[in-house]
Amino acid sequence: MLKVGLTGGIASGKSHVLRRLAGAGFQTLDLDAVARDVMAPGGTAYGDVAGAFGKRILAEDGSIDRKALGEHVFGDAAARRRLEALVHPRIREAEARYLSSGAPDSVAVVDAALLVESGQHLRFARLVVVFCEPREQIRRLLARDGISETAARARLDAQMPPLDKKRFGHFVIDNSRAPAETDAQVDAVIATLRSLAADHAPPPRVPVARAATAVAVGPRRGPCGLHPWGVLGEIAAAGALDMARMAALLDPPHDGPWHLASHTTTRDEAPEALAVPVALWSAGQRPGDAPFAIAAAASMARLTHRDPAALSGAVLAALAALHFLTTGDPSSLRIGLAEWIAAAAAWAGAAPPPPTVAALLAAAAHAGDGEAASREAAAAAGVPDLARALAGGTAKAPMEPERLELVARVLGEGGA
Repeated sequence: MLKVGLTGGIASGKSHVLRRLAGAGFQTLDLDAVARDVMAPGGTAYGDVAGAFGKRILAEDGSIDRKALGEHVFGDAAARRRLEALVHPRIREAEARYLSSGAPDSVAVVDAALLVESGQHLRFARLVVVFCEPREQIRRLLARDGISETAARARLDAQMPPLDKKRFGHFVIDNSRAPAETDAQVDAVIATLRSLAADHAPPPRVPVARAATAVAVGPRRGPCGLHPWGVLGEIAAAGALDMARMAALLDPPHDGPWHLASHTTTRDEAPEALAVPVALWSAGQRPGDAPFAIAAAASMARLTHRDPAALSGAVLAALAALHFLTTGDPSSLRIGLAEWIAAAAAWAGAAPPPPTVAALLAAAAHAGDGEAASREAAAAAGVPDLARALAGGTAKAPMEPERLELVARVLGEGGA
């Protein structure tokens, strides 16, 4: 089954897109409706939420007053995290039950307004973002809800800006214009998703020893406390690449939405330092799926960097790492380089920095000799540790069984 996320801002027309996807025969699930169900009296999260927050969030009939609950957790990060810890696992359980009945070549679309904001968007093989020009969103809100323009703007300001959200999408549907134009875009996405779901080519697999060695000989430190082995440990603990949980590892700590962390972090290492663990996890989830790895690499880089060139470098490094982990052939890195540079630039909006390119060229030139690759990358002002890892360098000491087991767990987690 191909699992697809669907998201978009308020009054963007997300519901219209979801209905058209359902009309095409795709399974669809509205996670916002699931959240209401699990917190309703008798729902799986009702007792926990009522017990945690008390009578102040209950309506006269005993149901949870969602407005009162929202006011209580708004601006209180600890309370919000407590609520999420109670509700999100129940939502995930309901989602898993719903998706367990699909055929292998089917497409399931999960709709949630806050997939990106919650850091859960990488649970899906593809993300569809419904975009709408803010002026049109305001016009629709005024017509639909009968509110003032000031109130409409306040609702928009409380959400992630549409231009920011669309940067996370594999597909962006612009719903600012006539419905026929939107429908044509949706139909094109439908055709692509069907093709992806019907692809039964045997996926390439990554040997545990190769992956573990690449992590061991690659960069030891990552940006802002996100070190490679620690990132893998958190992925294994979460069973996913959860961006909110990754944000909790940042040093110095960041108290706020994960996607705003780069506004406060002090960058000490390039995001390419995390290319191997990100590619390793991507290979375990979606073997050989470059667009999936691109989204993961860019999201991780956004935790610590805002510069488009830095994001592009992280994407390029992850694509090269995915290729090496899958093929074990550093010499062929040069063959895919131009395609990967173009893909990284298209996603991030800028060309990758020369040091990243230099590291990949050094790895390709010294296949099997990590130290020589590292020296050449250093001489070219590249990223020496990345070059060492992608050249197929060997570890100086035997790998600890615990680390081999950790890599095996990350590679063996279920697919999207």
